[in-house]
Amino acid sequence: MNRSQVAAILALAAARDRRTVGEVDVRAWHEDIGDLDFDDARQAISAHFRQSTEYLMPVHVRRLATEIRRERHRVERETEQQRALQAYRADAGPLTDRSAEIRAFVGHVREVIPDGSREALRPRAVEWERQQRAQAEPEPNPAYDPSMQPVREWCSKPNAPTGQWWENDAARERHAKELLAEAGRLRPRAEQAPAVGAQEAS
Repeated sequence: MNRSQVAAILALAAARDRRTVGEVDVRAWHEDIGDLDFDDARQAISAHFRQSTEYLMPVHVRRLATEIRRERHRVERETEQQRALQAYRADAGPLTDRSAEIRAFVGHVREVIPDGSREALRPRAVEWERQQRAQAEPEPNPAYDPSMQPVREWCSKPNAPTGQWWENDAARERHAKELLAEAGRLRPRAEQAPAVGAQEAS
């Protein structure tokens, strides 16, 4: 807007809120709302005084003018789309039912393409389904004999066989000494340190 249009906007505001408008006011408002469209600003003035009792400021005009411009662009866009749709309908003519052609085409494709194996097309899905069925309905063990009884461990029986070297205290001690002697860690009895009581007595 130029300054004359801004002065006209301020005159519309003054007619409603009795404000005084001078040259300085026109220059200041031109800096604030000079980039707006005159019709949008005029509609914003009218909308403000219909909706609010606040003292009109440039920010009110800018906010309402932006909403008015956005709404105008939306209406223009929808109108253009409606015109384009009507033009397309006029050029395309009446719609025809092509269901029979589509069914014939699908039938032709089915005749040309051979039947495929689902296992070949989706091997992972088929294998997963097979595993799920196997878990839900496990196959019996062919080697299972229901007449066989479970065999208990011999050590769990009350009369377990004895005679092993680890079941005899003397045999275990002798075996331990043999291992220590082989490792060179078994000293003769004479070289062993005296007992604690003997040391105290001396």
